[in-house]
Amino acid sequence: MDDRAIDEMAAFEDRHWWFIGKRLLVVALLGDRATRPGLRVLDVGCGTGGVLAHLRDGGAATVGVDRSLQALRHCRARGIPALACADMDRLPFAAARFDVVLMLDVLEHFVDDGAVVARARTLLRPGGALLVSVPAFQALFSEHDRAVAHVRRYSAPQLRTVLEGGGFAVRRLTYTNVAAFPPAAVLRGLLPRLGLDRGPGTDFREHAPWVNRLLVGTYEAEAAVLRRGGRLPVGLSVAALAEPTPDH
Repeated sequence: MDDRAIDEMAAFEDRHWWFIGKRLLVVALLGDRATRPGLRVLDVGCGTGGVLAHLRDGGAATVGVDRSLQALRHCRARGIPALACADMDRLPFAAARFDVVLMLDVLEHFVDDGAVVARARTLLRPGGALLVSVPAFQALFSEHDRAVAHVRRYSAPQLRTVLEGGGFAVRRLTYTNVAAFPPAAVLRGLLPRLGLDRGPGTDFREHAPWVNRLLVGTYEAEAAVLRRGGRLPVGLSVAALAEPTPDH
């Protein structure tokens, strides 16, 4: 992403339903881990720091890494000091340093996603966990994906295969972002097939406050389902919580 797109994301992040929803879903999927005393979290591809700041405010010790210096400037503006500028497949951290590694909308940027997962495994302490979210359904691959440099989109079974190949046992696997799925299916799936593609660029848009609030409400309901251990059968993203297998 170029600096202008990153600045746009930073401007949206605190109030836009998509980013608020992401934070709700992260906490729901982490469950009790999110509030464990002394929790040490690494956010790989931390962007402009919204998730990091949210977990830090909940008591976690947070570290962020991103390849964009502009994104890291926004993180510093949030008061997040522990940051590194690095490629995601060459992370500058010692082994067994973190309790949780987050890879939120990261794997889809790499041709060799399995190598990135395997590297994440080495960073986890015993009993640690990897939380991954990726865009769902290759049929929805669109100009939005090209604009943000995605290589692919995933089904839930495909994400499971990548994680297990990297030495993880999948504990939670679910689709997420249910409310965003129907409009995306039309905008990214149906309209291009009718010759009505919206053209280049991302799908991030400002919405009327009441629309934004309504969409946040759908994510609050979704997070409530996930907190109770439920799973969702379809959505614009797919997420997994996985733990390293001891024999890998």
